[in-house]
Amino acid sequence: MNLFCFASKNAKNIQIGIENQLWAVATLLNQQSMAARATKARKYLKPGDYGLLYCNPLHSFTTPFIVRSHADPHRAVTSVWPEGWALPFKIQTLGNLTKQITAEEAEKRWHIVKNRMEKINRRGGVSAAMNMTGTTVFVPVDISQEDWAQICHDLCV
Repeated sequence: MNLFCFASKNAKNIQIGIENQLWAVATLLNQQSMAARATKARKYLKPGDYGLLYCNPLHSFTTPFIVRSHADPHRAVTSVWPEGWALPFKIQTLGNLTKQITAEEAEKRWHIVKNRMEKINRRGGVSAAMNMTGTTVFVPVDISQEDWAQICHDLCV
């Protein structure tokens, strides 16, 4: 099963995504990097896949969701979040900001985080382990049904 993790620079942007049942990624100035993200989104992100949001300042996972549309490579989102975002896709959230789990606690409770952190020798932290930033955005992490069940147990409302 595919799990896509997306980091947010603040909880406000996560709340806006929940309210709109929409997620997207930051627009990059480097057109090659943006094109690479679009290619990965088209290749990997499919309706029915699973997702999870991560709040950088809180160092916490929150808000599991189900992907409900493909990412739109032609749409820039300028009227939802305070800043412009790209590659928007619809989501069905299964949780909200009332439930969060720190990266440290996730590593203890979720096999997928523990295993991926060990695989990278903890270099780059949870962002690198769970493909949340840079060139790994829109690259899924393969998880088991048991992993997803534990995530939902901890974070779904």
